[in-house]
Amino acid sequence: MYVVNLDRKIQFEALAKEGAEKVSAKYLINKPAGARNFHLTYYSVATGGHTPHDRHVNEHEVFIMKGRGRLVGANEQHDLTPGDAIYIKSNEVHQFLNTGNQPFEFLCVKGADELYETERSSS
Repeated sequence: MYVVNLDRKIQFEALAKEGAEKVSAKYLINKPAGARNFHLTYYSVATGGHTPHDRHVNEHEVFIMKGRGRLVGANEQHDLTPGDAIYIKSNEVHQFLNTGNQPFEFLCVKGADELYETERSSS
């Protein structure tokens, strides 16, 4: 069993991914914590920031915790507020933008890369 508190010990790290602007993350549950199949990350997007315009094989679920934002897909957009839950399919284009005047924060559960090895090799 592994227990971690969002506000204790874990510090935000700048998201080092091309296309990310003003995004930081707290990696709550991941491989170093012993999680082999799913990882839980808490993201914070500062005012005026956004995640990369992304597309990858990993499906994931997102839950909005604070602030206001927008989810941009290939052919659709959705305004987001606390309490919204989102499912992003494998290889679905997505980007999160902060549209408010305070940090836009959300939890993200993503399947580990190893779950998708077969899909990657056939792409």
